[in-house]
This record gives sequence, C-alpha cells and structure tokens, in this order.
Amino acid sequence: MPKHIVPVANMAGSAGKTTTTVTLAALLAEVGRRVLVVDLDPQSNATEWLGHDPDEVEVSSATVLLKRAELGEALVETGMEGLFLLPAARRRMDAELIQLQGVPARDMRLKQALRDCPEAIDTVLIDCPGSMGVMTLAALVPATSVVTVTWPSGKELKGIPMLEDVIAELADAEVNVGLTLGAVVPCMVPTGSSAGSIYQDGMSFLTEAYGDRTAPVVRKSVRVPEAQSHGVPLPVYAPREGVTDDYRAVLAYLEEKGIL
Repeated sequence: MPKHIVPVANMAGSAGKTTTTVTLAALLAEVGRRVLVVDLDPQSNATEWLGHDPDEVEVSSATVLLKRAELGEALVETGMEGLFLLPAARRRMDAELIQLQGVPARDMRLKQALRDCPEAIDTVLIDCPGSMGVMTLAALVPATSVVTVTWPSGKELKGIPMLEDVIAELADAEVNVGLTLGAVVPCMVPTGSSAGSIYQDGMSFLTEAYGDRTAPVVRKSVRVPEAQSHGVPLPVYAPREGVTDDYRAVLAYLEEKGIL
C-alpha cells in the first residue's frame, strides 16, 4: 500500500477540492515523488484537468471498484512525469454508482484495489464527490489522513463537523482506526477590499475551531479556471502566480505534519 493515501473531501459542495488535489499532486511530482490521483467524483473534473476526456474513458475508477478491471488496467499517464491518474468516466458514472449500491462490502473496494498499486507510487490523492456517499466512504476506508477544503463562509464551514462525524464513526467501528481530519485548507479566499466581514469571521472561526489544523490560505485567482480549461496543472500553467505559491505553502505545511 502507498505510504500516504489522502482523500480531499468535503460535505458542502465544491470549494476547491479538485484544484487542491490536482495542484498538490503536480507539486509533488515536480520534486520527484510518484503520485496517483484517484478521481471518484462523477463530475470527473480531475480527469479532464489532467488531460483525459471523461466521456472517452473506458476503464474507470468505478470499473475498478466493481471489480470489472484490475487497478493496473485503469491507470493512465498524465502530462507530468511521475503523476498518474485513475480516471472517472462521466457518461457511465451514475449507472455504475447505482450498481455499486448493491455490492457487499462496497466501502472496502478501493482499499482492496490500492493493494495492487505499483510499488513506485508513494502517494495517493483522492478527489471525492462534494457529498457523503459510497465513493467518499470508499475513499475514507484506506485513508492515512483526510484533508478538507472550505470557503471561509457560513454554508461551507457547516460541512466540516459533518465530515468529522463520519470520520469518527469509521474509527469507532474499527474500519479505519486512528483516522482523523488532518487539515482544513481555506480556498478561494478573497483578498484586500473584496474580503468582507463574512470571510474574516469565517477565518477567525477556522483558526479558533481547528487551531494548527488550519492550513495556509489559498487566494482566489483567475488562473485556476484558466489552467483547468487548458488541461494543465497550476504549477505548469502558472508557476510564478500567487495562487501557486499559496499551494506550495499548503504542501510544505502538509509535509511538515506528515500528511503528505
């Protein structure tokens, strides 16, 4: 099994999960780590961002979880050396999720599949759906730690305690003993005059509630949708931009804590 298996998850919709997953993976690959991105999100944004058309994927993450293919058959290369992808198939995901609902021990399927992960891959980052369901649970079972992302505002912040409750239930049930929420990454944070009191209050709440589990802030940037539309990770598309530096700071923080 890889040393680090880290789902990037939240319970309140999209708040930078895919950006965080893809960018951290690319930064790790840049320094010689061998990384696997697992796309479990039906929206398939990580797959598209890493250069693969989700509508053309034949062997997907769901195919592997249904045991219709081995992990090695599904892994594909990306445009970066050392960065691999277990893609999602957008056009089939909904049907495959329905089939997974009836599979015994479905929550264990990803853990079983990752046992066959190539030995050279030391880190797995999992892009989860924006809600709790079979795919997110499957990601939490083999996890060594969990990272969540949030906008520092009311609605998104409410999802963090719900995720913590699920993590605690898995630990209490001895499905994944010792699993904890390792870090909270504030994403798409406005700066300067655009940062109103809602965001300031949200950041105060995060630091009070989660202390040193609060990662460095990632600023809002137009470079993110630009990079995604070009199918190029941020460190390649905009290596000197502030948002990329923000993610470098997040990575350094996660490495210092032993999460990555």
